[in-house]
Amino acid sequence: MPSVAEERDALLRWYAEHRRPLPWRRRRDPYAIWVSEVMLQQTRVETVVDYWERFLRRFPTVEALAAADEDEVLAAWSGLGYYRRARALHAAAREVAARYGGELPSEPQRLSELPGFGPYTVGAVASIAFGRPEPAIDGNVSRVLCRLRGIETPLGRAATRRALREAAQALLRGCSQPGELNQALMELGATCCTPRRPDCPRCPLRDGCVARAGGDPERLPVVAPRRRPSEEHWVALLAYTPQGGRRAVWLERSEGSRFGGLWAPPMRRLDEPRKARTAARGLAEQLGARQPRVTALEPLRHVLTHRTLLLSPWRL
Repeated sequence: MPSVAEERDALLRWYAEHRRPLPWRRRRDPYAIWVSEVMLQQTRVETVVDYWERFLRRFPTVEALAAADEDEVLAAWSGLGYYRRARALHAAAREVAARYGGELPSEPQRLSELPGFGPYTVGAVASIAFGRPEPAIDGNVSRVLCRLRGIETPLGRAATRRALREAAQALLRGCSQPGELNQALMELGATCCTPRRPDCPRCPLRDGCVARAGGDPERLPVVAPRRRPSEEHWVALLAYTPQGGRRAVWLERSEGSRFGGLWAPPMRRLDEPRKARTAARGLAEQLGARQPRVTALEPLRHVLTHRTLLLSPWRL
């Protein structure tokens, strides 16, 4: 059975040879690394590359991002989804500009006080950008460590989070390249220790892997049963108004709604789906229409992570 130090060295050698040539890995700028880590949450690497390069061309520094209007930031983010990430990134940039003169702090505690900096983001930025020995545990790392150490409790539980953090800290202890080690764990999970059909013969940690020794590495990690997505019914109004000889669609900023902060047609949640026409007329009257005539359009279904939105659009 290899020692922790031997596992760490094997993993770093594997990463040096097999890592993908991603553009943010060629940068040492903490801001560029931070932007990449935020974008990579909930989004595939292949999608992020172009967005990251365009975003940094438009907002090359923390100060440039802090000075931008929120609508500019959301427009640059458009298509990546999970827009709360963009709003938190923007808010944190303004705080960094105001409190730290545009220089991202290197201390994990100070990073954790910024908007959008949860445990993973703190660990990733602190280790990759500043060389701090902080764990960065995402889904890929969780899978690798659960299999390597034989962690049997379901993901998401406090006991599992503690076990994962202890396993990551043991690998980081005494490591001179904590950022490289964290990225190596992520890379291993993304390209080798995959959810299905992991490539165990190619894995640098195979000799000490509990799951491989048990003969069924896919059994780990244990995933708690998912709740069935809830359904929400919404009504939307496509209201056209004349403007300078052209037709313009009426939009409003959807503060406090499911798509908070974005411009969208007027939308309201329906408690009684069968009253969609009444709700659409009510929306039209709120816009100032008198005796509005509304026409039903094709209903839409949009699936999110934990809920399904059933949208009833109406034309005014």
